[in-house]
Amino acid sequence: MEKEFITVRSLSKLLDMSEQTTYTLSRNGVIPGRVKVGNSVRFNKAEVIKWLQNGGVKDDSEN
Repeated sequence: MEKEFITVRSLSKLLDMSEQTTYTLSRNGVIPGRVKVGNSVRFNKAEVIKWLQNGGVKDDSEN
């Protein structure tokens, strides 16, 4: 199954927060699934959705 990635703009709209806040939270490890693609940042959609379904708390049981 191919992974789907979303942009910071799309994630910001989904989370109803500014793009800057999204960048900050992802750099601090709060939002999972962050992937650098050249000079851009994308997020693994499946990881973000799982994180949201878990109440915005990382599931450390997989590590």
